[in-house]
Amino acid sequence: MSRAKKDTRPRKRKEETKEIISVTISLPIKKRIDDLVEAGVARSRAQLIEDAMNIYLELNVDKWTDRGIYVDDVRVLLMPETISSLFFSTLTPEQQYEIGITAGRQAPEADVLTIKHRMDPRSPKSREKLFEILKKSGWGEITPNEDLIVIGSPFYPASFIRGYLEALMGVKLEFMETNVKDNVVLRILE
Repeated sequence: MSRAKKDTRPRKRKEETKEIISVTISLPIKKRIDDLVEAGVARSRAQLIEDAMNIYLELNVDKWTDRGIYVDDVRVLLMPETISSLFFSTLTPEQQYEIGITAGRQAPEADVLTIKHRMDPRSPKSREKLFEILKKSGWGEITPNEDLIVIGSPFYPASFIRGYLEALMGVKLEFMETNVKDNVVLRILE
């Protein structure tokens, strides 16, 4: 029996080469993959598996242990949003701001930027990476826009976020009025 010759020509997509592989998976997982593809979550089984693997790597799932979940080498805690809201609701906005300043001075994101990416968290050049790390950690959808920072669906209250980012980034921030309740907009005063 002759084997088909493997196509060794590189296939490029965004400077990546791809290779066709085969895997054995359980039927329930295959059915779930097919259901997700049918629902339009991905174009194909291969795309869904590749997307899932990218998320697996991005969230450092290989480093998760019984001691915790780690994202960018920072141990994270999963808790219902209602618990966090309950905690912050007992504090005044000024107290939330002060806690944000304290937490921002000890921010694990600063270590990730400094050690892993060799970037200074206080440098404007590091902001895009900083916002990416915060977003990945569940802070909300963070979009810089010139001297504005827009946080959509933030996890934390606005006063805490302002204090945290001021301490972490080494800047002064002021609140901007918004019409959308689920947005926090901060202007960088530097």
